[in-house]
Amino acid sequence: MALGVITVREIDPHDAQAFDAWYAVLRAGAVADREVPLVFSHQATANSLRSDNPIKTRLPVAAFDGERVVGAMLFEYYLKNDLDAVIVEIDVLPAERRQGIGTALWGWARSKAASLGRTIYQAELAVPDGFTPETWPGSLFAAKLGFVVEHVEDHLVVPLPYEHRVELEPLEGYELISWAGPCPEEYLPVYADLRSAMARDVPIGGMSREPKVWTADELRQLEERTARSYQALVVLARTLDGRPAGYTVMYLPLTDPDNVQQLDTLVLRDDRGHNLGAHLKAANLAQLAEHRTTQKWLHTWTAETNGAMQKVNARFGFVAREKNVECELELPAPTLRPAARAVVLDPEDRILLLRFEFADGHAVWAPPGGGVEAGESLPQALARELAEEIGIEPPADAPHLWHQVTVADGHAAGFDGVTNDYFLVRTDAFDPAGSMSVEEMQAENVHGYRWLTFEEIQSHRGPEYLSPRTLPVLLSRLRDDGPPAEPVFIGL
Repeated sequence: MALGVITVREIDPHDAQAFDAWYAVLRAGAVADREVPLVFSHQATANSLRSDNPIKTRLPVAAFDGERVVGAMLFEYYLKNDLDAVIVEIDVLPAERRQGIGTALWGWARSKAASLGRTIYQAELAVPDGFTPETWPGSLFAAKLGFVVEHVEDHLVVPLPYEHRVELEPLEGYELISWAGPCPEEYLPVYADLRSAMARDVPIGGMSREPKVWTADELRQLEERTARSYQALVVLARTLDGRPAGYTVMYLPLTDPDNVQQLDTLVLRDDRGHNLGAHLKAANLAQLAEHRTTQKWLHTWTAETNGAMQKVNARFGFVAREKNVECELELPAPTLRPAARAVVLDPEDRILLLRFEFADGHAVWAPPGGGVEAGESLPQALARELAEEIGIEPPADAPHLWHQVTVADGHAAGFDGVTNDYFLVRTDAFDPAGSMSVEEMQAENVHGYRWLTFEEIQSHRGPEYLSPRTLPVLLSRLRDDGPPAEPVFIGL
């Protein structure tokens, strides 16, 4: 099926219909061609995106062909560490690939990262058996964008119920403490310190990542958020005199009938060589047997370079089924030309748009306005541009509707892209007549204007583009909800 104009926008995770459509595409793209995929369940993803998180922001972003979702992106960034980086996952329906959907989502990611002042992009790719990072479609797309592989882990699985027999020598000099659910209060400070040690110790290859230092309060908050979707199974090791030595943790999903995640296993350096990692895993497998319901697979991930843990996992029957490939791309901060534009509406909610025609033959209907000159504020630039182009004066307190960032070639000579700030101007209908002549307007690619009804905007299918591309949705929200309390971020 040939696609129309692809639009990209953030969706509201509280909007059940929008979230369901976004998640269906995210999952379909993520599991394609994989035998043992692990994808967060619908409910777990909803719980995460609908909950406040003081550590990380997670944004669901969708690519639309008309009203149909054809691509999905999860855009994430940390709030207290890794302040130069964003994390991007892009998934496209297999039948819709190679039609520019992933590229459109990537454009939104670049624009959002620029608005945040972040220049490092990170991504994780699951490469199944039968492919390599050089042949997997996701890897090829990432490489085309400029991503470089910085770290590779084995994604290992073992079937459940767990029936593999592992003979272990008695554990001497240590005791193991197990719990299911939140950490007992008496162990919380120690557990936070061990989680911090894991962040320092885990192999990351060449990834730009700052080790997270956990406080007891932050860890408790994480447990509370996680408990909405998972039961944590934890085993902590300490010496007989009470010194912490290591831990391991599994997450048993409440809404995934097939999969369990074995995440961290840490043995502090001074305590290695005592088979402690194997004892931790064995104790947690015993806990899993008590709490497991229908789950069929236990998943874990281990760096290719982590020989000691690779041996432990092999001893417990884990088999590698995929490669987890971590990639990174660093780009210079883009130079963006600022502009101010007006959403001019008459009493019938018709919008005034200018028609821009370009040398390559394409045309765009866009709100009036233009670049901010040196020393101007946005309101000053808006007043000047409207006087020049359409001959009206905006109110001094025009509501600030949208903040658009577009990082792409061809939008402003000498710049990597543009920012457009849109302000609401309500007026009676009029015939635009600014101080610029027709010839001067045409020199700036403007070839006429038109008042378009709300219905005409909603039904517009080209061939001319609308700018912003998501104008139908933005105007619909403006009509239903009024001006936003804060300007809404938009991409192209």
